[in-house]
Amino acid sequence: MNIGEVFIAHYREEDNVIQTVKEHLLETSRLTGEYADKIGMKSWGKLIGILHDLGKQTKLFNLYIKSQIGLLNKDDEDYMDPRVWKGKVDHSTIGAQYIYQLENLDETIKSIIALIIKSHHGGLIDCLTPDGNNLLHEKMQKIETANRLKEAVNNLDEELKVLINSLTNEDLLTPLKNNLDCIKKFKDNKTIFYMYGLLIRYLFSCLIDADRQDTADFQIPIGKTMRLKNEYIEWTSLIERLENHISKFQIHNKIDRLRTEISSNCKNVAKTNNDIFQLTVPTGGGKTLSSLRFALHHAKVNKMDRIIYVVPFNTIIDQNAQEVRDILEIDEEFGTIVLEHHSNLTEDEETPTTKLLSENWDAPIIFTSMVQFLDTLFAGGTRSVRRMHQLANSIIIFDEIQTLGVKFIYLFNIAIQFLKEICHSSIVLCTATQPLLDRVDPKSYALNIHSKNIIIKDTNNLYKEFSRTSVEDLTKYGGWDDDEISEFALKKVKGGQSVLIIVNTKDSAIKITKRLIEYFKNVYHLSTSMCPVHRMERLNEMIDKLNLARAGEEEPIICVSTQLIEAGINIDFDVVIRYLAGLDSIVQAAGRCNRNGLMKGKGKVYIINPKNENLSRLKDILIGKEVTERILEEYKVLPERFDDDLLSPKALEKYYEYYFFKRKDEMSYLVKLDGGIQDNIFNLLSINNKSMEAARFRKQPTQIVLTHAFDTAAQKYRAIDTYTQGVIVPYNNESEEIISGLCAAHSLKQSYAYLKLAQRHSVNLFQYQIEALCKKKAIYETKKESGIYYLSEAYYDDIYGLLMESKAMEAKIL
Repeated sequence: MNIGEVFIAHYREEDNVIQTVKEHLLETSRLTGEYADKIGMKSWGKLIGILHDLGKQTKLFNLYIKSQIGLLNKDDEDYMDPRVWKGKVDHSTIGAQYIYQLENLDETIKSIIALIIKSHHGGLIDCLTPDGNNLLHEKMQKIETANRLKEAVNNLDEELKVLINSLTNEDLLTPLKNNLDCIKKFKDNKTIFYMYGLLIRYLFSCLIDADRQDTADFQIPIGKTMRLKNEYIEWTSLIERLENHISKFQIHNKIDRLRTEISSNCKNVAKTNNDIFQLTVPTGGGKTLSSLRFALHHAKVNKMDRIIYVVPFNTIIDQNAQEVRDILEIDEEFGTIVLEHHSNLTEDEETPTTKLLSENWDAPIIFTSMVQFLDTLFAGGTRSVRRMHQLANSIIIFDEIQTLGVKFIYLFNIAIQFLKEICHSSIVLCTATQPLLDRVDPKSYALNIHSKNIIIKDTNNLYKEFSRTSVEDLTKYGGWDDDEISEFALKKVKGGQSVLIIVNTKDSAIKITKRLIEYFKNVYHLSTSMCPVHRMERLNEMIDKLNLARAGEEEPIICVSTQLIEAGINIDFDVVIRYLAGLDSIVQAAGRCNRNGLMKGKGKVYIINPKNENLSRLKDILIGKEVTERILEEYKVLPERFDDDLLSPKALEKYYEYYFFKRKDEMSYLVKLDGGIQDNIFNLLSINNKSMEAARFRKQPTQIVLTHAFDTAAQKYRAIDTYTQGVIVPYNNESEEIISGLCAAHSLKQSYAYLKLAQRHSVNLFQYQIEALCKKKAIYETKKESGIYYLSEAYYDDIYGLLMESKAMEAKIL
């Protein structure tokens, strides 16, 4: 075929090969249809895929891409300077306009498909803007692309024309109606419109992942061979490996017996159909393996695609993923069964490199963070949303669900109902401190959890059986200063007890650690300023030393940590000192004390209030602390109201009751729009009534079919209050090899393996930290415009991890 006669979609520089638009459309259509089929909308997926790059079938785009890849030089009459034309040749609107102008299709169908195709390069646009503009309709009237639409259609070969005509004449209304009928049973108007938007986002996800995957497989052919494509090991094989592992457990004490009973309950409940489940297990109750046992058996019974663990802290991903990998993966299977995904190494704006290398959760068992999960459902752009379709027909286990931010509660609860009803997934809410998500006000936004799906029924009795600690409230007027805290910890450790101090801020962790190191050698620091590999090494080192100390073969240790250690980390201290915070955090902290019940008596948990603590930027901790103060006061007066135990389920229930009541007005994710307009993301992604009022005021001449303000909501959304970006740090030899490899790589293929390893050697930084370190020449880009950064060795410390001042400067300050 003469290269001058074809329309080019992509070009591979390494071997001078092109991918035609036809090749790209056919494969993207196939994949999009395959992904959409999981919710019964295969025909929709195929049609969206075949039309998404219709605009590349024009002379203007072909001249642009030929100029970009060097098939036209500057002397050619048709040459288009890529630097001038970049982003100016609109090809996404043409496919959208094609479907929008068809007269034989329902208006809703046309609007949804047009929206998805129009948005596939920058993220879902607003259908209706806050100022009342019917933006989708407006973009469909764009004259410049409308003039090229006829040319694009005429340039299609006969096979594509026949396929497009066939797909547009299929029954597209029935699959949509089936899903909408399921959504409408929820009655509440906001819930219906919000789920409607999630359905659109799901279809958008199918297209984005199909488009990116086909492009990546063309650009990096080796990547195609590495993809598992849902062809995973049989669940039966993984069940055999887990059951074999469990069969080796020996019951030595009461805790072992209780863990076995919890595990058996999980296996028994697994035989039910897909639904929403609650697993409330005391800290140290073995919920990781128990929930895995449930998930594997449930996946087999219901023929599900994958198991996704969603956890709040990267440290839990590190430890739990390794625990599961050790049981389920044989050496040669490394990385094909358990996939970890928790760190964004690249900026929010995708670069050509990162766009092709981003993960799409192609593995049977995924460990990811709550941030990544929320980004998948709500973030703008295209990087995160591509994974949404992988949530369908899956078991999604939320470990430590109590860490979900209050502002997400309505959005999260209804999204969970959508995943269950439309995506046929099962959801398991796991924690020792179960928040009252099923008792949210109003009831229409609460989770519907049937009593048969509460895996552990008698939690009060179980918690009493599991009791291994006693709590002492040592808060005092004026609070504790750093010297008093250090002296208290040193007194305990000199008495032969290993001590864990959990603080609320990284600054507090560094200050207390430095103070303790002056008087005692066995002091450890733990925070997210350390990369995952660094944290895991320190955790393993501490676990070894704790065991030796308990056997009398080594001195006890002190660990000073931020709250990352208090959820899901399997470590066991004699004493825990917890800075005052939410009662749920204190209960989790207690789970690191006498965890395995090996002490003769009960472990001790001390609650202290540090002097002059600044929590102004940590609203969740601050309000949790205030509510806990109320619980502590009530406990002093009527301890029997809480079963004479500050860590009891009754105490926690009362804590959440007060906490949710105090924050009930925040649960819809409040935002301020341009012009100072107060709104919320739940409204923007559902009925969007303020925008509708603005549209009526403007007397919009056209019917408004879709109301959602996707882009406005995405701009206001943050999974955490300030976004972070991963920076690779020079912790050890492997880190340095990754950095050197990425700096030296001459192709995407060479970068691929290094980038997958780099997550475990990276630290997430806020933008202001990146800017400050850039000014100090402490951060460098691996390649110009790669969007991948690494840290100078002078700014990484073996004790504290990443430093904002160089080690030399720190030494001068000291």
